[in-house]
Amino acid sequence: MAVRWSKCWQVAVVGTLISGCAQTSKVDDNVSTSTLTQKQKSIALMRIGAASPNCLNVAVLLGTREGDGYRRGQVITVINVRSLAEQPVAEVELDAGEHHVIGYGCAADSGKGRIVMDKAGPQTYRTSYAHFVVKPGEVVNVGHLHFGASHTGRSAFGRPLDIEVKITDWPLREIEQFQTKRPGLFAKMTTRLMQVTGAATVSNDECARMKALQAAGKLQSLSVACTATPPPASLAKKPTST
Repeated sequence: MAVRWSKCWQVAVVGTLISGCAQTSKVDDNVSTSTLTQKQKSIALMRIGAASPNCLNVAVLLGTREGDGYRRGQVITVINVRSLAEQPVAEVELDAGEHHVIGYGCAADSGKGRIVMDKAGPQTYRTSYAHFVVKPGEVVNVGHLHFGASHTGRSAFGRPLDIEVKITDWPLREIEQFQTKRPGLFAKMTTRLMQVTGAATVSNDECARMKALQAAGKLQSLSVACTATPPPASLAKKPTST
Protein backbone atom coordinates (compact mmCIF):
# COMPACT_ATOMS: atom_id res chain seq x y z
CA MET A 1 0.00 0.00 0.00
CA ALA A 2 1.45 3.39 -0.94
CA VAL A 3 0.42 6.97 -0.30
CA ARG A 4 1.97 10.25 -1.39
CA TRP A 5 2.99 12.84 1.15
CA SER A 6 4.54 16.31 1.38
CA LYS A 7 7.13 17.08 4.06
CA CYS A 8 5.89 20.58 4.92
CA TRP A 9 2.23 19.49 5.05
CA GLN A 10 3.08 16.56 7.31
CA VAL A 11 5.09 18.61 9.80
CA ALA A 12 2.13 20.96 10.20
CA VAL A 13 -0.28 18.08 10.81
CA VAL A 14 1.99 16.43 13.36
CA GLY A 15 2.06 19.72 15.23
CA THR A 16 -1.74 19.53 15.44
CA LEU A 17 -1.91 15.86 16.38
CA ILE A 18 0.94 15.56 18.86
CA SER A 19 2.72 18.73 19.89
CA GLY A 20 -0.32 20.25 21.54
CA CYS A 21 -1.05 17.11 23.57
CA ALA A 22 0.27 17.13 27.14
CA GLN A 23 -0.17 13.48 28.01
CA THR A 24 -0.99 9.98 26.89
CA SER A 25 -4.70 9.43 26.18
CA LYS A 26 -6.33 7.99 29.33
CA VAL A 27 -9.78 7.14 30.67
CA ASP A 28 -11.05 6.60 34.22
CA ASP A 29 -9.54 3.39 35.59
CA ASN A 30 -12.78 2.72 37.47
CA VAL A 31 -15.09 3.21 34.51
CA SER A 32 -18.38 1.32 34.88
CA THR A 33 -19.30 -1.13 32.14
CA SER A 34 -22.99 -0.61 32.95
CA THR A 35 -22.62 3.14 32.43
CA LEU A 36 -20.80 2.52 29.16
CA THR A 37 -23.60 0.21 28.03
CA GLN A 38 -26.24 2.80 28.85
CA LYS A 39 -24.36 5.40 26.80
CA GLN A 40 -23.69 2.91 23.96
CA LYS A 41 -19.99 3.51 24.55
CA SER A 42 -16.92 1.30 24.87
CA ILE A 43 -13.24 1.59 25.77
CA ALA A 44 -10.45 0.66 23.35
CA LEU A 45 -6.89 0.08 24.56
CA MET A 46 -4.19 0.33 21.87
CA ARG A 47 -0.47 -0.27 22.25
CA ILE A 48 1.16 2.08 19.72
CA GLY A 49 4.67 1.28 18.55
CA ALA A 50 7.34 3.74 17.40
CA ALA A 51 7.82 3.71 13.63
CA SER A 52 11.48 4.71 13.94
CA PRO A 53 14.18 5.20 16.59
CA ASN A 54 13.56 8.95 16.32
CA CYS A 55 9.93 8.70 17.44
CA LEU A 56 9.34 10.04 20.92
CA ASN A 57 5.63 10.91 20.88
CA VAL A 58 3.22 8.95 18.69
CA ALA A 59 -0.38 9.45 17.66
CA VAL A 60 -3.09 7.55 15.84
CA LEU A 61 -6.01 9.19 14.08
CA LEU A 62 -9.21 7.15 14.25
CA GLY A 63 -12.14 7.47 11.90
CA THR A 64 -15.45 5.91 10.94
CA ARG A 65 -16.63 4.68 7.58
CA GLU A 66 -18.52 7.18 5.44
CA GLY A 67 -19.49 6.09 1.94
CA ASP A 68 -16.38 4.93 0.09
CA GLY A 69 -14.09 6.72 2.54
CA TYR A 70 -13.65 7.54 6.21
CA ARG A 71 -14.56 10.53 8.36
CA ARG A 72 -12.08 11.91 10.86
CA GLY A 73 -12.70 10.96 14.48
CA GLN A 74 -10.59 11.05 17.63
CA VAL A 75 -6.83 11.37 17.99
CA ILE A 76 -5.17 9.10 20.57
CA THR A 77 -1.62 9.73 21.71
CA VAL A 78 1.24 8.16 23.61
CA ILE A 79 3.75 10.67 25.00
CA ASN A 80 7.33 9.44 25.46
CA VAL A 81 6.70 6.06 23.88
CA ARG A 82 10.13 4.81 25.01
CA SER A 83 9.60 5.55 28.70
CA LEU A 84 10.37 2.68 31.07
CA ALA A 85 8.07 4.12 33.71
CA GLU A 86 4.95 4.73 31.62
CA GLN A 87 2.78 2.36 29.58
CA PRO A 88 2.90 2.92 25.79
CA VAL A 89 -0.86 2.27 25.70
CA ALA A 90 -3.48 4.79 24.59
CA GLU A 91 -6.94 4.51 26.15
CA VAL A 92 -10.01 6.00 24.50
CA GLU A 93 -13.77 6.01 25.01
CA LEU A 94 -15.57 5.43 21.70
CA ASP A 95 -19.06 4.99 20.35
CA ALA A 96 -19.83 1.31 19.92
CA GLY A 97 -19.27 0.15 16.35
CA GLU A 98 -16.50 -0.07 13.77
CA HIS A 99 -13.46 2.20 13.96
CA HIS A 100 -10.53 2.61 11.58
CA VAL A 101 -6.91 3.71 11.90
CA ILE A 102 -6.70 6.40 9.20
CA GLY A 103 -3.50 8.15 10.23
CA TYR A 104 -0.26 7.57 12.13
CA GLY A 105 2.22 10.19 13.25
CA CYS A 106 5.37 10.45 15.30
CA ALA A 107 7.41 13.39 16.56
CA ALA A 108 11.01 13.50 17.73
CA ASP A 109 12.16 15.29 20.88
CA SER A 110 13.08 18.21 18.63
CA GLY A 111 9.37 18.64 17.90
CA LYS A 112 9.78 17.73 14.24
CA GLY A 113 7.75 14.82 12.98
CA ARG A 114 5.86 13.12 10.22
CA ILE A 115 2.38 11.80 9.72
CA VAL A 116 1.06 9.30 7.19
CA MET A 117 -2.54 9.63 6.03
CA ASP A 118 -4.38 9.56 2.73
CA LYS A 119 -6.51 12.68 2.89
CA ALA A 120 -9.50 13.19 0.58
CA GLY A 121 -10.94 16.41 2.03
CA PRO A 122 -10.89 18.60 5.16
CA GLN A 123 -12.40 15.84 7.35
CA THR A 124 -12.36 12.80 5.06
CA TYR A 125 -9.77 10.19 4.17
CA ARG A 126 -9.43 7.54 1.49
CA THR A 127 -7.46 4.83 3.29
CA SER A 128 -7.93 2.71 6.39
CA TYR A 129 -4.80 0.93 7.61
CA ALA A 130 -6.44 -1.20 10.32
CA HIS A 131 -9.88 -1.55 11.88
CA PHE A 132 -11.67 -2.95 14.91
CA VAL A 133 -15.18 -3.28 16.30
CA VAL A 134 -16.22 -2.56 19.88
CA LYS A 135 -19.57 -3.33 21.50
CA PRO A 136 -21.46 -1.36 24.17
CA GLY A 137 -19.95 -1.79 27.63
CA GLU A 138 -16.75 -3.47 26.43
CA VAL A 139 -13.18 -2.68 27.42
CA VAL A 140 -11.16 -4.12 24.54
CA ASN A 141 -7.42 -4.48 24.08
CA VAL A 142 -7.21 -4.11 20.28
CA GLY A 143 -3.53 -5.04 20.18
CA HIS A 144 -0.11 -3.61 19.40
CA LEU A 145 -0.04 -1.47 16.24
CA HIS A 146 3.26 -1.72 14.35
CA PHE A 147 3.35 0.95 11.64
CA GLY A 148 6.21 1.40 9.19
CA ALA A 149 6.62 3.63 6.16
CA SER A 150 9.58 4.02 3.82
CA HIS A 151 10.20 5.85 0.57
CA THR A 152 10.50 3.79 -2.60
CA GLY A 153 12.39 4.80 -5.72
CA ARG A 154 11.69 8.15 -7.30
CA SER A 155 9.53 8.18 -10.42
CA ALA A 156 8.32 10.96 -12.70
CA PHE A 157 5.49 11.50 -10.20
CA GLY A 158 7.60 11.74 -7.03
CA ARG A 159 8.55 9.27 -4.31
CA PRO A 160 5.67 7.18 -2.95
CA LEU A 161 5.66 5.43 0.40
CA ASP A 162 5.61 1.73 1.06
CA ILE A 163 3.50 1.20 4.17
CA GLU A 164 3.67 -1.90 6.35
CA VAL A 165 1.13 -2.47 9.11
CA LYS A 166 1.17 -5.39 11.53
CA ILE A 167 -0.92 -6.18 14.60
CA THR A 168 0.31 -8.36 17.47
CA ASP A 169 -0.51 -9.03 21.11
CA TRP A 170 1.16 -6.83 23.71
CA PRO A 171 4.47 -8.13 25.08
CA LEU A 172 3.88 -10.24 28.20
CA ARG A 173 5.75 -7.84 30.51
CA GLU A 174 3.55 -4.97 29.33
CA ILE A 175 0.38 -6.94 30.02
CA GLU A 176 1.67 -7.56 33.55
CA GLN A 177 2.61 -3.87 33.96
CA PHE A 178 -0.82 -2.81 32.77
CA GLN A 179 -2.43 -5.17 35.29
CA THR A 180 -0.41 -3.49 38.06
CA LYS A 181 -0.88 0.11 36.96
CA ARG A 182 -4.45 -0.02 35.63
CA PRO A 183 -6.12 -2.79 37.68
CA GLY A 184 -9.66 -1.53 37.13
CA LEU A 185 -9.38 -1.58 33.33
CA PHE A 186 -7.43 -4.84 33.33
CA ALA A 187 -10.17 -6.61 35.28
CA LYS A 188 -12.72 -5.66 32.61
CA MET A 189 -10.39 -6.09 29.62
CA THR A 190 -10.96 -8.54 26.78
CA THR A 191 -8.40 -8.92 24.00
CA ARG A 192 -9.64 -8.86 20.41
CA LEU A 193 -6.96 -7.79 17.98
CA MET A 194 -7.76 -5.26 15.29
CA GLN A 195 -7.30 -6.37 11.69
CA VAL A 196 -5.13 -4.90 8.98
CA THR A 197 -7.53 -3.39 6.47
CA GLY A 198 -7.42 -5.05 3.07
CA ALA A 199 -5.68 -8.18 4.32
CA ALA A 200 -7.60 -11.29 3.25
CA THR A 201 -10.94 -9.52 3.17
CA VAL A 202 -12.18 -10.82 -0.19
CA SER A 203 -15.49 -12.65 0.28
CA ASN A 204 -16.21 -16.13 -1.05
CA ASP A 205 -18.70 -14.61 -3.48
CA GLU A 206 -16.07 -12.17 -4.81
CA CYS A 207 -13.57 -15.01 -5.20
CA ALA A 208 -16.13 -17.07 -7.15
CA ARG A 209 -16.82 -14.13 -9.47
CA MET A 210 -13.11 -13.52 -9.98
CA LYS A 211 -12.51 -17.18 -10.79
CA ALA A 212 -15.35 -17.11 -13.33
CA LEU A 213 -13.84 -14.02 -14.98
CA GLN A 214 -10.41 -15.66 -15.00
CA ALA A 215 -11.84 -18.81 -16.64
CA ALA A 216 -13.45 -16.62 -19.30
CA GLY A 217 -10.15 -14.85 -20.00
CA LYS A 218 -11.34 -11.54 -18.57
CA LEU A 219 -9.06 -11.54 -15.52
CA GLN A 220 -5.45 -12.69 -15.46
CA SER A 221 -4.74 -13.26 -11.78
CA LEU A 222 -6.71 -13.85 -8.60
CA SER A 223 -6.44 -12.01 -5.33
CA VAL A 224 -3.98 -13.66 -2.94
CA ALA A 225 -6.89 -14.07 -0.52
CA CYS A 226 -8.60 -16.35 -3.08
CA THR A 227 -5.58 -18.60 -3.56
CA ALA A 228 -4.32 -18.91 0.03
CA THR A 229 -5.00 -22.20 1.78
CA PRO A 230 -6.84 -21.57 5.08
CA PRO A 231 -5.20 -23.05 8.18
CA PRO A 232 -6.78 -26.07 9.88
CA ALA A 233 -9.50 -25.11 12.34
CA SER A 234 -7.37 -26.32 15.23
CA LEU A 235 -4.59 -23.89 14.28
CA ALA A 236 -6.71 -20.87 13.45
CA LYS A 237 -5.92 -17.92 15.72
CA LYS A 238 -8.74 -17.10 18.10
CA PRO A 239 -9.27 -13.89 20.05
CA THR A 240 -7.78 -14.17 23.52
CA SER A 241 -9.41 -13.11 26.72
CA THR A 242 -7.56 -12.02 29.81
